[in-house]
Amino acid sequence: MSRYSKGETSQAKLQEKQAKTQSLLTKTILIKDAVKDNRSIPSLDIHRSKRGVSFKSVLAWVDPELDITSCSYNTSREPYNIEYSDQLSAALNSYNKQSKSHADPPPKPRLTKRSQSEEIANLKGQIESLQNALGEIYRAYMQLTTRVDEQTRQDLRYQQVLKSHTRALNRAHLTLVKP
Repeated sequence: MSRYSKGETSQAKLQEKQAKTQSLLTKTILIKDAVKDNRSIPSLDIHRSKRGVSFKSVLAWVDPELDITSCSYNTSREPYNIEYSDQLSAALNSYNKQSKSHADPPPKPRLTKRSQSEEIANLKGQIESLQNALGEIYRAYMQLTTRVDEQTRQDLRYQQVLKSHTRALNRAHLTLVKP
């Protein structure tokens, strides 16, 4: 004999249904607040494409910090969720319109032969400095491998060689190459 009679729903399923409806409401409120405050929602912007955030992406949106869970399209179109789903769709449209006005990237500056040649010269300088640094590191590594064998790795002399190489690399004034 089963626990529930035909047509009866368990308490867990009812709570799950209520949680998904509450999540739809929370998503709508968060998106409306973001539009009102003219801000973006980082966990929602992850789902952004060229055309904005799609409705199905909003339904799949999950953020435990904001107490948001995912929901399927069919669940959002259930009779008890249609009103909330329509509100969410309207809020999403206004969010996408707002974000398009903010997301227009500034035009890229035109590249001239002179600017390209300057950039090439700069990159060649960076490559040369990286090759010099790599050569120093390789020489230090080769010196370490010749001076230290497997049995003396725990030896005090090994630690002294490492310290001397560290001091030598610090004196070389190696700089970080920024991309």
